[in-house]
Amino acid sequence: MEFDEKICDRCLKNISFISDRSICLKCGVPFGYIARDIDTQGLADQGHAVFQETEHPTVDASRMHLSPISEHLCGRCIQDEYYFERARSIAFYDGILKEILHKFKYQSKLSLGRVLSNILIYNFPKDLDIPDLVIPVPLYIDKLRKREYNQSLVLAEKVAKYLRVSFDPYVLRRIRDTKPQFEIKSDIAKRRNVKDAFVLRKIENIRGKSVLLVDDVFTSGSTINECTRVLLEADTTRVQVLTLMRAV
Repeated sequence: MEFDEKICDRCLKNISFISDRSICLKCGVPFGYIARDIDTQGLADQGHAVFQETEHPTVDASRMHLSPISEHLCGRCIQDEYYFERARSIAFYDGILKEILHKFKYQSKLSLGRVLSNILIYNFPKDLDIPDLVIPVPLYIDKLRKREYNQSLVLAEKVAKYLRVSFDPYVLRRIRDTKPQFEIKSDIAKRRNVKDAFVLRKIENIRGKSVLLVDDVFTSGSTINECTRVLLEADTTRVQVLTLMRAV
């Protein structure tokens, strides 16, 4: 694997990969984290694992395609449901990888996109199906002008080339600026923050197709979930999610 010459092999070996952990079959969160707002005692009494995230909307089960056994679901996915079929992340949002991402996103180190893209594709989850189309989570236009590029688009384009499938960065559009999710503590407030923040530009390009939605970090999942809701309402057959990192 080829990386930027400024990043040594020793640092790369210190990346905390999630593939080394047991995860929820649906949302991909590593097991072993304490839940905040869900009924952890009730779940524990039933023999289920619990973790740190909560508060997701209930969706129509007929829109879901994945039916894993409940013992392999986290507390959040047992009590509620994400819109997406499954989500996977490559590594934890910490350490050297977090530092590289911050330089890539906020310090205009565009060359580091190659480093992060290589990590993403060389560790592509084996339980994600090959989609018809790869789509990045869009930036609001003002942020895009300031940053000059969308980090998720850079990652998504490389994933599409790796999978040899179609790539369309213009399907989703973010129509209003939203407060950064990491600045919001409440899961309910996070969902409200991104509610109706996305619209479709090219419905005909996704109708009847399976989609892989790509982003840099999975935090509460509210942004990814809102994008997925919009895609499914336009008759996308299924939506899977891939992110470089998972914040827990």
